Amino acid sequence: MSELFKKLGALAGKMANNQDLMSGMISAIDPKVVAGAVNDNTDLMINTMSYLDPAILAKIVNSNPDFMSQVMRNLDAAAMAKAMNTNQRFVTQMIENLDPNVFSRSMSVVFNKMRKATYRPNLLSGADEA
Repeated sequence: MSELFKKLGALAGKMANNQDLMSGMISAIDPKVVAGAVNDNTDLMINTMSYLDPAILAKIVNSNPDFMSQVMRNLDAAAMAKAMNTNQRFVTQMIENLDPNVFSRSMSVVFNKMRKATYRPNLLSGADEA
């Protein structure tokens, strides 16, 4: 059944080149579904980012900070890093256009993930005990 849905999705993707249709669909999608689709299609994100207008994407993020925070919580960090590393100019321009409060809220999710992934409680304790 999963393969059928992928094929139907590919067909829908080819048919859905209408911006209003896509905007309407995106407004009703669960952030976890978006994150899962991005994680499964890293190359699409890499290629898509080169066509996106950073100011428009920043406006979308600014208008939906909670949605973006939820999406970021569910993204594969390696997949996003690959897309961002390939499109550094886009990422820089998008960040320049983000509302500082939205950027801070979204980045706190990233920093919390980094902190949890790199937290080493015994790193400093052994040096002074010798």
